[in-house]
Amino acid sequence: MTSKLSYYWEMGRRVQLLRAAPKVLNYVRYRSLPRRSTAAVRQYTPQIASVMLTKRCNLQCSYCSVGNVINQKGTDWRQSEATVESIERIFDNPLFKNCLLVDLLGGEPLLVEDLELIVAYLVGRGHVVNVATNGMFLAERVAGLRNAGISRINVSLYPATREAMERDLPTINRVLPVHVSIVLLRSDVENHQDELRSTALFLRDVGCRSLRFWMYRAVGSDPKPQELIYDTLPAYHELQRQIDEAVPGFCLWPAALHDGAPNKRCPQLWQRIICDVLGNITVCCGSDRTLVGPDSNLYHSAPERVWNHPTLVSMRERLLDPVRDPPEVCKTCSLLGERGW
Repeated sequence: MTSKLSYYWEMGRRVQLLRAAPKVLNYVRYRSLPRRSTAAVRQYTPQIASVMLTKRCNLQCSYCSVGNVINQKGTDWRQSEATVESIERIFDNPLFKNCLLVDLLGGEPLLVEDLELIVAYLVGRGHVVNVATNGMFLAERVAGLRNAGISRINVSLYPATREAMERDLPTINRVLPVHVSIVLLRSDVENHQDELRSTALFLRDVGCRSLRFWMYRAVGSDPKPQELIYDTLPAYHELQRQIDEAVPGFCLWPAALHDGAPNKRCPQLWQRIICDVLGNITVCCGSDRTLVGPDSNLYHSAPERVWNHPTLVSMRERLLDPVRDPPEVCKTCSLLGERGW
């Protein structure tokens, strides 16, 4: 079984079939019905829910996709921090009710006191539940997350956390093997291939389930377009060859940015919905922008109106039109050429 197939198989086998049946049916409808710029809730609703559980983080990464909204000074973090009650309110909404996969995001989700209770609640509803974390507090909480029924834990590995993860990952993986992700910058691909290969070997040898590479996106508090990786970069293909030889089937590789006419395959504007616990909707997973104006909040408008906010409809139109350029935010996003799942 290839790495990508095993990645999804691991999630799928944890589904509680009876409780997940409406969510699986929703996914089948999404796969079988055509995409249109206006998404009809009666046909299908999003299959992936991303919920920002907190706007606090113990790191400050310049390329974080929510780098402009976390750790804001002068705000009461408690208002935007998840509780079981706030998650129940979100998933009572028709746009979230039948999402098959739930991604719990931040900030840093492990800062949320109710995290294990939130996971148990979502698992009990039949959702596949993933948490994305920098892993700094994971050794203390991995057993509780396992007992709550978490489907998958993804640890994002950064230079600032490398030493702690080298120390903690062997212990964490004995409780529940995790997946790891690394953001690839062009400078690293060109100048640090040996280090990246050594990292992949280490992660495999300490029992991690997979290593997923993500392409750098020029977002966050300090965007650097020079770090983007295009499919014409020989060093990227050489890195992929070397690492796949060293750890066959262990890594998942994204498509690099297409250097030429874009392949507009991205399904995220139909497949995923993203919000914080105050009900504010984020435009897409490659941006930290939230919708503005009427129908931009989950709690203030009907689901159909939120899901067809003018910004989302306009972006869908441009992705569907074979002649028009993609939306501006999509032009340097590596997911533009990805088909999703």
